[in-house]
Amino acid sequence: MPLRASHFALALASTLASCTEPVAPLARSPDALRGPNLASESAVANRVRFDVTFNIPQGTGGNSCGLTASVTGTGVFQMVNRVSQTKSGEWRLHFSWSAHGTAVGSDGSQYRFNYVANSKGIDVVSPTTLPLEIELVDHFNLLGQGQTPDLRVFLKGRFLFDGVDVTPLGDPVIRGADVECDPI
Repeated sequence: MPLRASHFALALASTLASCTEPVAPLARSPDALRGPNLASESAVANRVRFDVTFNIPQGTGGNSCGLTASVTGTGVFQMVNRVSQTKSGEWRLHFSWSAHGTAVGSDGSQYRFNYVANSKGIDVVSPTTLPLEIELVDHFNLLGQGQTPDLRVFLKGRFLFDGVDVTPLGDPVIRGADVECDPI
């Protein structure tokens, strides 16, 4: 699976490292229409930003992912991770990741890419207890410029993260190219 267990580990470790002393967020603005009332929770959120590179070799995914050449991309990856606990003691984990940048094919083709993943913990006993069941929606889009073909991958499902590996629970929904074509 292209889900990077290292990204989950980084998100979980960096968020949990901040969990030593949860702090109450600011009260919800009176003009906020549909946001949660975060004042009723203690929460820790962190943001991690780093450069990302990837390579999709020609032939990946059994059908070259519909690309005419190998493609190398560079961009910026951002993770926003949040752990909170309600007044009733229920734990909530949320991870929101995004990336964007440009890519070039070995044949000179040009691309722009974007990536978005949103996940939440399911029935979290404690943010420090593994394995963790997550519900994930993941999109990767490699958008060709000019006559260059696009590559799109969509993934939605439940997964188990044990600290090292990410394992699907049931049959995830996959649309677009083969899931192996998602390099992020």
